[in-house]
Amino acid sequence: MGPATAAAEAALARRAADPLPALRRRDALPLPARLFAQLHALVLTAGLARHSPNFSLLLRLASPLLPVSHRLRLLLSSPLPPTTFLANSLLLASSSSRCLPSALSLYALLFLSSSPPLLRPNAFTYPPLFRAAPPALALALATHSVKFLGAHAASCDRVLGAALLGVFARCGRIASCRRVFDRIAHPDLPAWNALLSAYARLRARDVACATSAADAILELFVRMLSLAIEPNEITLVAVIGACGELGAVSHGVWAHTYAVKRRLAVNCIVATALVEMYAGCGRLDLAEQVFAAASDRDTRCYNAMLHGLAVHGHGRAALSLLDRMHGAGVPVDGVTVLSVMCACAHAGLVDEGLDYFDRMEIEFGIEPRIEHYGCMIDMLSRAGRLNNAEKLIHEMLIVPNAAIYRSLIRACGIHGKLELGEKMIAELMRLEPDDSGNHVLISNFYARTNRWEDAKKARKEMKSMGIDKNPGSSLVDINGVLHEFLVGDKTHPASKEIYTMVEEIETRLIECGRRSSTSSALFDVEEEDKADTLSYHSERLAIAFALIASNPGAPIRIIKNLRVCADCHESAKLVSRVYGREIVMRDRTRFHHFRDGVCSCGDFW
Repeated sequence: MGPATAAAEAALARRAADPLPALRRRDALPLPARLFAQLHALVLTAGLARHSPNFSLLLRLASPLLPVSHRLRLLLSSPLPPTTFLANSLLLASSSSRCLPSALSLYALLFLSSSPPLLRPNAFTYPPLFRAAPPALALALATHSVKFLGAHAASCDRVLGAALLGVFARCGRIASCRRVFDRIAHPDLPAWNALLSAYARLRARDVACATSAADAILELFVRMLSLAIEPNEITLVAVIGACGELGAVSHGVWAHTYAVKRRLAVNCIVATALVEMYAGCGRLDLAEQVFAAASDRDTRCYNAMLHGLAVHGHGRAALSLLDRMHGAGVPVDGVTVLSVMCACAHAGLVDEGLDYFDRMEIEFGIEPRIEHYGCMIDMLSRAGRLNNAEKLIHEMLIVPNAAIYRSLIRACGIHGKLELGEKMIAELMRLEPDDSGNHVLISNFYARTNRWEDAKKARKEMKSMGIDKNPGSSLVDINGVLHEFLVGDKTHPASKEIYTMVEEIETRLIECGRRSSTSSALFDVEEEDKADTLSYHSERLAIAFALIASNPGAPIRIIKNLRVCADCHESAKLVSRVYGREIVMRDRTRFHHFRDGVCSCGDFW
């Protein structure tokens, strides 16, 4: 054996005898670590290290100061045998200090590196890792924890159950979220909030699931209250968002009142949710009151108010609010500019919208996204400037999406631009050949331009491909109870009275000179199935029921999942005049305020 080999073996022997060599060489350590070494020596000599809570605290202090290898040695060299409790303390400290790689390394070394493993994890091992890990990794860890601890573990421990709920909620795994929640015998407030937040994320992310997710939130909230679990601000944000989705203004007002009476913090996040809810329920006046009372308005709060003004057609007010936002020094982001451009589009302020589109990159440093281009093309199309809209499509630095082509096709049908419309149809079908809405839109386009055979052909192609369109539905809030109607719906308990009222409405409108649009009945079925007569579209049934069930003179508020058709739009205008009722209708595109025979959209939507 040579001298070099002998020296190496001697060094290894010294390291084995002294597990913390770096701590002993205090002069080589920075000041915080030197102080920790002194503390460690004091804890050892005083015998305090023989008590788990003391050594646990020491491990937590070590995490931001020492590398992983030293922290592991510190644990293994303790006077106490290594325990899962001490290992969890080290993991908690490592994950809390935002040192995820260190935490994962420690987890692997302590719980996975040997067979059998040095220690066995428990319900407190995983929550710190979940919080520190990004969504994909957290999901993998959650799946691993369920396999390691068993599916029953979440039901036995509230901390683990809430942590798993949080992971599945962040990752959009609503079914997994619900399974974990249902296994918890007596879920506490954090568990309820985690599940409610999961549905809230689903509602915000997936338009197709938004209504069902909002329904689930309100159902869960009722159950929660029945179990005497008091909500907090997190709960109310989810519930308020669901109320806005469903147009359930009565429920939203109750949640707002509850927060005020219980003195819950109506902070910027809650205020933003309230602004979105009231604007989404057609109560722009209440949205403005909440916005004005909010003391710490941030960019998102301003964006919520700007969007509310936009969908209600208040373009000038939105521009004025943006000036106030500038004056307050609140940062502008891409959503801000998009909201202002949408406000200009709905109010016909084309030059102002073009101006903000030109300024967004130069003045605000915001690069246009596909949503900004789509808004511009929609605005130009609404104004009949179809050549400018086509030019912008060719000049875009982003590949156009289907929504852009749909905007231009719809405008081409209105303005009779057959050649341009057919060019856009070819591009749309290249992108989304199987979308039911596209086939209905194409049929409507040909019907508007009197190309009846082509319209019928589009319908036949749709049927031959087995494509079904989404049915139209309308929600109406009567005294805090939501009533949903589908086209030709006869399932409502008051169905007989509703249809009698529909016939009465039609009779009175005909007496006022009303004539239904036959083109809508035959072809303008983007919003409803053509096999049903116009009189039984979902919003007409909702209006008829509201006239029966609500107090005389009370506003009628309707939430519709599709664009309102031309004939129903004309009918709602006349109903507002004949019956002296304000009708506030939110369709897929915007709000329509019908008063005294006139609509706020100016008959173009």
